[in-house]
Amino acid sequence: MLSERDIRELLAVRSETKNLDYKQSMNWRTATAEQKAALVKDTLAMANTQDGGKIIFGMRDSDFEPTGLTDEEFESFDTTRFADLLNRYADPSFPCAVHKLTIDNKRFAVIEVPEFGVVPIICKADANDSQGHQMLKRGATYIRTNRAASEVVPDAETMRDLLNRAMVKRGDELLRMVERLIKGKPVGFDEHAATEINTEVADADHFIREHLPDEFRRVGHWEVEFSVLPYLRDRMPNLASISTLLEKSQVTLRGWYFPHFDRRNTSNFARGVQSYMGGSSSGHLEAYRAYQSGAFVWRSALWEETVASMRERGKALSFVGVILDITEHFLFAKRYYETLAPEGTVNLTIRLTDTQDRVLKSFGDLREGVLFAEYVCREPQVEIQTKCTVAELAAAYDELARKAVRRVYELFNWNKSDEDMIRSWQERLLNRRL
Repeated sequence: MLSERDIRELLAVRSETKNLDYKQSMNWRTATAEQKAALVKDTLAMANTQDGGKIIFGMRDSDFEPTGLTDEEFESFDTTRFADLLNRYADPSFPCAVHKLTIDNKRFAVIEVPEFGVVPIICKADANDSQGHQMLKRGATYIRTNRAASEVVPDAETMRDLLNRAMVKRGDELLRMVERLIKGKPVGFDEHAATEINTEVADADHFIREHLPDEFRRVGHWEVEFSVLPYLRDRMPNLASISTLLEKSQVTLRGWYFPHFDRRNTSNFARGVQSYMGGSSSGHLEAYRAYQSGAFVWRSALWEETVASMRERGKALSFVGVILDITEHFLFAKRYYETLAPEGTVNLTIRLTDTQDRVLKSFGDLREGVLFAEYVCREPQVEIQTKCTVAELAAAYDELARKAVRRVYELFNWNKSDEDMIRSWQERLLNRRL
């Protein structure tokens, strides 16, 4: 079930992407065959796109202002009706969820599309518009492009990327089976590497302080610092290769990118790529720098601090949010470093600031269940450090994420958290069943 936080994040993007599509309105009962075919095309394309995507109804076409749906339009959406239509065209068939939510007294419908499971999705039937123009083609494979368009796979390179993701899905399962055989021995952390990486982290922090408002320093936030050994200052050949790898490694399982690209505020600098989001439209504060060495430094204000409905709960932290955020961080690291340095060793630091007297809470709208005790952190910050080979990260990123989550819980004095509960929420995230 999508939460209020999830929807607010999606509404705040205000631009369509490969994984996010806005539509102004649609009444399922009165929609034309042409309108429904267009929706099916977008859905098939998103299913073949990394991390799937979301289609939101209730956003004005001209400026992506969240205007909401009418009562009649809102009531017309139904998961079963949509599934029946989709399965006429999708091979293999796959499930999509239809969520209906009210945010700030405005009504929205969201179709949540998962990435394909084992093999890419192929269209199995034709569909034409009222003028006889073909909208869906039997045997076609659709994908979302960087222009946020749904198109037939345009070239051999895109098809190879699609097939490679299918092979990786199978390969991940194999990696889990032979994990113990491929771990290898981590590379030692020498003094020169430590000095260089610390310099890059300090450099990134200076950039973040310069470009985010003072408010950022007054609220709790996530801090991520990733690096890879052996240290090579120019591990990536050029700045364009950093941008390409960042885009391929982004995690969009909840619609919001990790890391997020604000296209207006993303640029190259002497040793890498940088971006910041200053909060003018959504209230969110986030920034990062990615270096040619492979170092990645990211900071983001806690949503619990920037969303009014969450802030009203006091100094709090969503216990499910911890699972989802940390799992996304590890999944990004897996994607990034298995391409960049498959034989390397990674150092992953994830930090939460302003944690003293912060309370783990359930925010209710995530179907989180109930915490039957009050778990309070007595430390000013919480830090989790993971050092492993890239092979180990690729084979067991979710297990490493669970270990990090349990460490956070322990520092909030929750010593008996349920491993199965953490795994269950990870599976919901990875299968887009939130």
